[in-house]
Amino acid sequence: MAFVWWSSLTAAGQGLLGMLDSAEQARLESLDRPADRGRSMVGAALLRAAVASHSGIAPADVVVDRTCEECGAPHGAPRIVNPGRAAPWVSVSHSGLLIVVALSGRGPVGVDVQRVADLEDPAAAPEWVRREVLFKARSGSPHWDGSARELEAPLPGYLAALALPAGDGQDLVIRNWP
Repeated sequence: MAFVWWSSLTAAGQGLLGMLDSAEQARLESLDRPADRGRSMVGAALLRAAVASHSGIAPADVVVDRTCEECGAPHGAPRIVNPGRAAPWVSVSHSGLLIVVALSGRGPVGVDVQRVADLEDPAAAPEWVRREVLFKARSGSPHWDGSARELEAPLPGYLAALALPAGDGQDLVIRNWP
């Protein structure tokens, strides 16, 4: 079973800061634009809420590792660390007003949302989101076997896609948060 969680920039608020660890808070402080800080804050909190729901733990107990495999800085793709139990594979994306998180217990997953108006060539949006999700899923495993599919974005003017490992996605659960 795979899960997709949607949220929006309107969920940003000071109350979410308490859900984040010190590395996530430092990342927010490093961003110049308030909208970027808001999207990143909602994305980090939504990731914690989704994993907590999936794992049956509190959001504060979710351990997220964002160590970049190339340089070691804390800006890489998120990985969940669940000592003693299986951790779900996760992917996060945000664009404009929308934030999306995908989880799979079967293997690497990729999710992308894109506000079409932000692209230089809006006609290329479907191919853009497809390439993004496949890149994210394949980054989790060089031997990734799966497929990409379109997701219905909750707002007009956006395109979204999801890449799941083979055999996952028959039971796709979509949730809105908060």
